[in-house]
Amino acid sequence: MTTNLFAQLLDRAEKARTKSQFKEARQAFAKAALVAPEPEAAAQALQGAADCARLLGDFPASLKAYSQALSLLPAKSVEFRADLLAGQALAWRAAGKPALALKGLLGSLKAYAKLKDATGQAFCHWALGGTYRIAGNLKLALKHLGLAEKSYAKLKDAEGSSYVACALGGVNRMLGRWPESLRHYLKANAAMRKRGDTFGTAYSYCGLGNAARMQGDTVTALAYFKQAEKVYATIGDKVSYAYTLWSMATAYKLEGRFVPAKAAFAKAEKLFKQTGDERGLAYVELGYAELAFLQDRSPRAALARAAKLAKPFAWETRHVRALGALAAGYPWKAQAFYKNSGSKFDASYLPVNWP
Repeated sequence: MTTNLFAQLLDRAEKARTKSQFKEARQAFAKAALVAPEPEAAAQALQGAADCARLLGDFPASLKAYSQALSLLPAKSVEFRADLLAGQALAWRAAGKPALALKGLLGSLKAYAKLKDATGQAFCHWALGGTYRIAGNLKLALKHLGLAEKSYAKLKDAEGSSYVACALGGVNRMLGRWPESLRHYLKANAAMRKRGDTFGTAYSYCGLGNAARMQGDTVTALAYFKQAEKVYATIGDKVSYAYTLWSMATAYKLEGRFVPAKAAFAKAEKLFKQTGDERGLAYVELGYAELAFLQDRSPRAALARAAKLAKPFAWETRHVRALGALAAGYPWKAQAFYKNSGSKFDASYLPVNWP
């Protein structure tokens, strides 16, 4: 009886997750964990609950569930342990702890390599690409995403390939390669829509908006952001939606529409606070500081808050220092902060179209 109930709950959870109904899936996974017939089955359900909690922005609960799942595994479950450590690493990354994330992912990659698990290795390369991007190491980000791209192509994994395309769109944007960024996001969006991936479609719409924004087309950018906003609303996403709001605010700022820009920054700030995303909050404070300067008010307090929040993140720290130099009247110094990053991004004039 218990085994049947567990199977029913697990099936319900997996179907909900496939439809990007992460809240419903999380609840079903949690219930399944309570009636699991044996420890490894409970760990499987806890892994699902942890994945969904991470996607919903509840990082403490996600990390707790991953830890509980790991504690239930027997020593022989090497592959499952690697899976859990990889998921846990993504939660650490989302929680603003890239060093812990890198440690977990590199450990999982080593385990997958020993097991000759091509799918696990591809996943780790994709995750490492995104983590090195957040850590500000764009060269290593591109290296791992390139490896992931080749691996998923060899595996003929359309889902994996589409998420790698999104990640490549983001890294190329940071590098100042606008056409390449757009190309990757277009590829991702077409694949996400074809597969009916609700979350991925919204994620790629946001990417397309940012690609348009970086090329100066704020009208098209805002149209894409609003498409992403609609989809995120249907799945209750807070994590990615917060960054879409920040992107919208930046587009409004570029148009000189400071009132809607501030309102969008405030909405993003609320979500970033709910998820505990200090990197996101650094971006918001950067936005507040720039709005203040553009409106002849002192940006000092917001810049100080941004600097404190951005301290663990090399790329965002560059942004804070660049804006400080601009506010002080030294545009050539603003550009110098990107000299060794490999990026062509130009931060020497206001308003700044942050990538």
